[in-house]
Amino acid sequence: MAHQVLNLTNAEYRAQRGYSKSDLDYIHQSPALLEWASNAPSVGSDEVELGTHVHCATLEPDVFAGTYRKAPAGGRTAADRSRVEAFAEHCKAGGKICLDADTYDMVIAMRDSVLAHPTARDLLTGDGISESSIFGELEGVRVKCRPDRLIRERNILVDVKKVDDIRHIARSIQEFRYYVQAAFYSDIYEQWAGVKPRFIFVAVGQRRSLGRHPVRVFELEQAWVDAGRQEYKDDLERVREMEEFGAGMHVEVLELPRWARS
Repeated sequence: MAHQVLNLTNAEYRAQRGYSKSDLDYIHQSPALLEWASNAPSVGSDEVELGTHVHCATLEPDVFAGTYRKAPAGGRTAADRSRVEAFAEHCKAGGKICLDADTYDMVIAMRDSVLAHPTARDLLTGDGISESSIFGELEGVRVKCRPDRLIRERNILVDVKKVDDIRHIARSIQEFRYYVQAAFYSDIYEQWAGVKPRFIFVAVGQRRSLGRHPVRVFELEQAWVDAGRQEYKDDLERVREMEEFGAGMHVEVLELPRWARS
């Protein structure tokens, strides 16, 4: 039976049984990548971490205020650098996250730009729950999702996306399979709540346009979501095969790109 759990940390959520959309992304490319992702060391990336910071500032402002600190502006002298390093060490010792001044200012600017959009502000600051977890079963496979924002009274799921260039948002949706996420999350929610939700994206661009971080609020057309639903079902079929027979020695087939075809 599908159920919701509140107040799980990201680490606690990831430790729970069930396949997430991120897991399906690996399996979609190759079942072997799921085990690789679990075992390979990772030091993170600036792009991913920036998205995490923006998420926290936008969706959990109290957590952001209590956890994040802005480092003093850097300088050119050894004394300046020493001062910044000492501040960072002090933050680390106190369990705080220290961002350099430029990154911190960008996070705040992107958050403020999102909240300046009336629809985004209504979705993200009105009634609702941020970062809850829902566990269920689709196609005979245990699954899970973690909506950025869940508005139960209106049956709305909201997902905040930090993108590099808002002009290429459609390309990002296709490349990162956000259309699969829309279908996957919606179907898990429907299993839990008994009604299909609206799945709304709030996208904010890192690259400024006319001095602002541009913001878009949108839903995907149904055909795109339906395509995502078929893809996640195909992925779950791979999961069932993997659970029964193992990943084996799976080797990907790299297709000749269109631009290289004569």
